[in-house]
Amino acid sequence: MKAVPILTFLLSICVVAVATDEFPFREHPARVFHGKPAIPRLETAIARQHKTAIRNGAKHGPNFAGHYTVVDWGCGTSCAVFIIVDDRSGRIYEPPDISRGVDLGVGGPEYRRDSTLMVVASCPDPRVYGYKDCERKFYNWDGSRLVLLKTEPVMPSSPAR
Repeated sequence: MKAVPILTFLLSICVVAVATDEFPFREHPARVFHGKPAIPRLETAIARQHKTAIRNGAKHGPNFAGHYTVVDWGCGTSCAVFIIVDDRSGRIYEPPDISRGVDLGVGGPEYRRDSTLMVVASCPDPRVYGYKDCERKFYNWDGSRLVLLKTEPVMPSSPAR
């Protein structure tokens, strides 16, 4: 009889662990950089045009893939542009999948400081447009680009933050 409460407790811990980590971030680990972030190198037209947003975002240190900072700014209603700054070198990356605007109808990209995985669901507001052709893409950051791992449809019951 003592085994039943213990088993119930262990199962509840497992359910909570699964519920708080919806995407496989742990499968794509990254070592976290703890030094002072480099000053972003504003070498492209987009970087120079949005230098204040980039500098302000990058000064807080890494929030993605160990030593990178994802910085964003708005591009209209429910839209944002995302770029990636290397906190060690200051180099700015503009991956086409996120730097040309992401529809935020089901939430922005998901990423973690200690993982190279980025999950992007660029969908217009499903309350207006429905879920037709709405996809979630899983990318792995390889140090210079986002490599597409898989694509899955976004459904009404899919997690969205």
